[in-house]
Formats: sequence, structure tokens, C-alpha cells
Amino acid sequence: MRFIKYNRLGILWGCMIIIMTLLPGRVFPQIPAFIDLFKPDKLIHLFVFGMFAFLQLRGFTIQDVFLQVRKNAIMLTLLTGFLLGGVTEIVQHYFIPMRTGSMVDFIANALGCLAGLAFFHFWRIWFYHQNPGV
Repeated sequence: MRFIKYNRLGILWGCMIIIMTLLPGRVFPQIPAFIDLFKPDKLIHLFVFGMFAFLQLRGFTIQDVFLQVRKNAIMLTLLTGFLLGGVTEIVQHYFIPMRTGSMVDFIANALGCLAGLAFFHFWRIWFYHQNPGV
């Protein structure tokens, strides 16, 4: 139960990713053609998976139930993030109406995970600098 307590934000964010992946394409508003040139959806992929990695890594490192999870938090975060990013693209491509999965989206998902890890690193430095007794 304590593991879930420390990881609830990452779990909820991952569930949100799965739900958004399973929605048909007609649910999302159409982007005007001129905006599509800049591919803003890639920024969304970066943000969503970056936040997932940040929340999951934070939960893995503060939980005290499974010490192997804490010890291997970065590897497990990347593994689950890449796996979630890949599976969501495959599911969208083959099973969700009016949605397409792509390798470029998967790369954006993976880069988002890496960005989330980097953000976590800098956040942790800042947090412990602000709270030296923690």
C-alpha cells in the first residue's frame, strides 16, 4: 500500500495517457492546416511523457517498500516510459478509429521520458538546495 501511496501520481498520469490513447480521433479538435506545419502534437508528446517520467521517477526514489525499485529507478522509469510510449503508438495505429501511431511520435515519447529524467535531476538539486535538512 505504501508503494502505491508514493507512486499514485505517476500511476494516475500513466492511466491518463492510456485513456487519451484509447479515445477515437474524432474526440480531439482538428488543428488548422497552417499550425500542423509546426507539429505542435510533438510538444504534447514531449510534455505528457516527460511528466510521466518525472512523476514515476519521483515516486520510485521516495518509496521505501521495494529497495530494488529505488536502486534501479532510472532504468525502470525509462523501461516503463519507452514501453508505454511504444504500446500506445501500436494500439493507436492498429486499433483506434481515426488515430495513427507513428515512429516519430514514439521518438517524441522517448525524448519526453529523457527530458523528464533531466528535469527530475535538476528539480532534485534545486529541492535539496532549498531544503538542506531533508
